[in-house]
Amino acid sequence: MTEGEITEVQYLQGLLQYLRTAGVTVIPCAVKGGGGEPSRVLAKARKLAAKDDYEAVWIVVDVDDHASLPDVLREGAGSAEAIVVSNPQFEVWLIWHISSSGAPQTATSLKKELKRHGFTGTCKHLPTDFPFDRVDQAVAMATHKTRAAALNTRGPNPSSGMPHLVEVLRGG
Repeated sequence: MTEGEITEVQYLQGLLQYLRTAGVTVIPCAVKGGGGEPSRVLAKARKLAAKDDYEAVWIVVDVDDHASLPDVLREGAGSAEAIVVSNPQFEVWLIWHISSSGAPQTATSLKKELKRHGFTGTCKHLPTDFPFDRVDQAVAMATHKTRAAALNTRGPNPSSGMPHLVEVLRGG
């Protein structure tokens, strides 16, 4: 379950497709947009998990200015859900597919950087030529010692816990 309903969903669906075409046996999964504030995403994910039979539930959220994020992370730490946090936003993970910038980011600087690399308008939709094949570059950027983000934690700016989810999707 993702906080965003467009960018994160498009990315994860595209990544799954790329991994399959690259010969990776991808674990079966459903990508759902949760839409909004982390506590609502957590509640929706739990409701969905209770209704359907899922082996695992992963939640992808941004830091943004969400006042409930610390509470959600505390609650998630003692539960079955794995929470992936990107700081300041998921878009930092996208940038790492195309740039090796490790400088702190803001929503404005991320949008500017995305536009420099082919994103248009509000930068919510991935370009058709998004470089999913550079996922290992993004993993390397995110796992650099100053940007490593554990599950269910808020890492420094910039950081992302996405490598954990990528590893699971790859069957690791």
